[in-house]
Amino acid sequence: MATIEVLYGVHPVTEALFSRRRNIIAVYVAEDRSGTEINKIMKLAKKRGAKLIRCDKHEIEQLARGRNHQGVAVKTEPLKVMKISDAIAFDSENKNAFWLGIDEMTDPQNLGAIIRSAACLGVTTVVLPGHRSVSITPAVQRVSAGAVERVNIVAGGNLNQAILRLKEEGFSIYGADMSGKSTTEMKYSLPAMLVIGSEDKGIRQKTGEHCDEIVSIPQAGGMNSLNASSAAAILLYDIAAKTGLCTKPRKKV
Repeated sequence: MATIEVLYGVHPVTEALFSRRRNIIAVYVAEDRSGTEINKIMKLAKKRGAKLIRCDKHEIEQLARGRNHQGVAVKTEPLKVMKISDAIAFDSENKNAFWLGIDEMTDPQNLGAIIRSAACLGVTTVVLPGHRSVSITPAVQRVSAGAVERVNIVAGGNLNQAILRLKEEGFSIYGADMSGKSTTEMKYSLPAMLVIGSEDKGIRQKTGEHCDEIVSIPQAGGMNSLNASSAAAILLYDIAAKTGLCTKPRKKV
């Protein structure tokens, strides 16, 4: 029997229904909720042929385990992840391919926020290693506001092996670290991958050795560093802006 997970919140539920990247089993909508966003969810549920259940909000609270659900939840099969070979094939003719690698990040709040920024700034694929890394949990999906439905996810493999494979495909690899070259001096080329490390340790030494460039964000002072999600958003934008990716058509995933 397939694993079932629960998503909750207006944006994650809407994106899961809209993207058609997973099998939706049932959609739960609280009886006391209405409005444009709720109506859109119910229309999408009917269009997808999913079971639509109007219920007491306490039932949704149980499904969401007390988390902020905004009156909606879905029971669904997990998001399908890709093998790196399939993700490479997806971008095989995309000279502007932009990937994101996550190196040993364990905070679901940071990961969700980073994926949301990535989806907004043209990233097509996010690579999550299987070792010491948070997976795509419902909490990650909630923080990402459904952005996990907008990118390809490669999960469970070895990040350094993925980097080496991408370099064979002509990707430039940029690692984020405070010891690197300032963004003010950086020029980037596509296709590319940006690698973000954990908040406490950054990218691992071996991972850094595989990168073509290490890049840092100049800071005015007063704090030791930006958190991982803030740093990722700045660097993703820097790459997207300097390569013109923000103005180029984005390949639909």
